[in-house]
Amino acid sequence: MATVSKVINGRTGVGEETRRRVEEAVHHLGFVALAERQRAAQLAGESTIEMLIEPTDVTNPYLAAFLGGAIEVASSLGIGLLTRSIESAVTDTPTAWASGLARAGRIGVIEVTSEYSAARERALRRAGLPMVLVDPIDVPRTSTPSIGATNWAGAYEATKHLLSLGHRRIDYIGGPPRAGCDVVRAHGWAAAMAEAGIRVDLEGVPRSAYTYEHGLQSALALLSSSNPPTAIFAGSDISAMGVLEAARQLGVIVPNDLSVVGFDDTVVARTSTPPLTTVHQPITDIGRAAVRTVLRLSTGENLSTKRVELSTHLVVRASTAPRPSLTKKEQNAQR
Repeated sequence: MATVSKVINGRTGVGEETRRRVEEAVHHLGFVALAERQRAAQLAGESTIEMLIEPTDVTNPYLAAFLGGAIEVASSLGIGLLTRSIESAVTDTPTAWASGLARAGRIGVIEVTSEYSAARERALRRAGLPMVLVDPIDVPRTSTPSIGATNWAGAYEATKHLLSLGHRRIDYIGGPPRAGCDVVRAHGWAAAMAEAGIRVDLEGVPRSAYTYEHGLQSALALLSSSNPPTAIFAGSDISAMGVLEAARQLGVIVPNDLSVVGFDDTVVARTSTPPLTTVHQPITDIGRAAVRTVLRLSTGENLSTKRVELSTHLVVRASTAPRPSLTKKEQNAQR
């Protein structure tokens, strides 16, 4: 340890061959000394956090709300946020990428809805940088800090709301295949349906990125089928906007003919026509929590729990109503 310390800190008293071997090991392992990381932050004039996002998320209002919370806390703490595409992390080896971030003065990394990589996490740990995941696509190890919302409970509550309105043909439009947050939402929908004695096909859920186009194309197919749904629960607000457009194109009136529910409660839910019933998840608070967690980890603080889930709740607006075929007798029974 003493020899390595001398080499890393540029002191004398180490043979050239030994110094070379230590430097090779440091380079191979991606180790970056604390003094070097602190010096890089001082030269930059501020500590910075690297934030990695999927390119498809740029147009999603979820990201705007998340960034709003993250920027708010980062600004109050004098920390900079540098946002890049997740692709920037896979253009080089994990070791070179992580050590490069450390030498550039980063204090940690936030990954938003991306595929979990154990190699990236190991490389960051060797470089002395913490990583925090926000609703990762793959389920990481339980020792990896991650932040999200109560996705199952939110989806369950949304589906129960539609069932209470008399709907029985309720379809779910999902998100990215294998996305952990969406898998949980789908199971919340399926659980509520099962409680009502209705079987659903989880494997048949239409899945793609949370986009307007995915919501539009999926809803067009569902509403044009021989047994169209009277309600659609979309896994995101932006997908629900596509559902509303599909209904408009087909002459289906929302909510008279079709009830629509989203998930997120972003600005588009409040400004759509009609205003969207949706599951509110505290996206801004998730952004705040992600930055605070990176800062706590960067100072060596131990977390009491690695997984944090902030609570969701349903916000009922004008896009849901009793199912069209509900008789007065059935309506009275629902009251």
